[in-house]
Amino acid sequence: MIDSRAAFHQSRAHNSLLAFLILVLLTGCSVLRSQPVPPPDPAITIVVAPVSLEATVRKSTQIHSFDAAPTPEDEPLIKQQLIEAVELHAQRSLTEHLAKQPGFTVIPFEDTQRLQEQLNLSGRILDEKQVLLLAEQAKADIAITPRITAYGSVPWKYWAAGLGAQNLIELMVVGFATGWNPAAIGGYFAIDFLLIDLPLWAGGAYIAGWAFRPVIVEVEAVQLGSCPGAIWNKQEEAIKVPGKTLEEYPPEERKLKHIQLQANLNHAMEEIAETASQRLRLQPCMERGQPLKIRRWALWPFSLWPF
Repeated sequence: MIDSRAAFHQSRAHNSLLAFLILVLLTGCSVLRSQPVPPPDPAITIVVAPVSLEATVRKSTQIHSFDAAPTPEDEPLIKQQLIEAVELHAQRSLTEHLAKQPGFTVIPFEDTQRLQEQLNLSGRILDEKQVLLLAEQAKADIAITPRITAYGSVPWKYWAAGLGAQNLIELMVVGFATGWNPAAIGGYFAIDFLLIDLPLWAGGAYIAGWAFRPVIVEVEAVQLGSCPGAIWNKQEEAIKVPGKTLEEYPPEERKLKHIQLQANLNHAMEEIAETASQRLRLQPCMERGQPLKIRRWALWPFSLWPF
């Protein structure tokens, strides 16, 4: 009796520890971000540089819902126009979300656009000198350059780490829930991969009112002043469109790809702005004359788990 009780309590403790570890893995980043810090004083002036959509977009229908698909003759122009519209929206969205953060003075989107025209910075991707020039003319302390690396589908380079980590967590959860029954585990993963993982990672999906439109945004912050250079980078992923967000749109628009993608892009930019308010500060120089970089800690693969 004593041995069976001990075994029972040991098993219960083991399962509790496992559940705790999974919870830590899934929420680690948000817990770290939850520790508030005082806003910068004096305020930091920030300019958001042009956004580049680096994700592969083979057809306009990947990122936009049409009543009728564009003709082959119109496709190149329409795709380019859609990409440019996404980039402009992303630049405006991040600018507006950063402006809401305490301790930041953000150059308005319209003013940045005028500066880009005056400096003839019309290219989608600016080099470091062009970013610094834009920041100098804007009299900014920091320039932030965003890149959209996934928009509607997850690039293959992320599959091994992201999908592998997701399946590892699911294996532990399903295994302990089913007593490690091979048939149950195999059936779950077959259905999960075909109905969820494949459409989600390969091109997004809209399933039973749940919208999965992966968006990944990476940003780099460069400071000016006496010690110029890159000081911070951040990657943010938005996979599942929040239900409350879709409820803000008319029912006939909720199934549209561009609406779902835009909602996730806005969410990613909001998360980046909130993280920046906690982490982004002007940095001192190191011995080599380069600014001290702001360290970041993230469980990126686990954040792609949509549930």
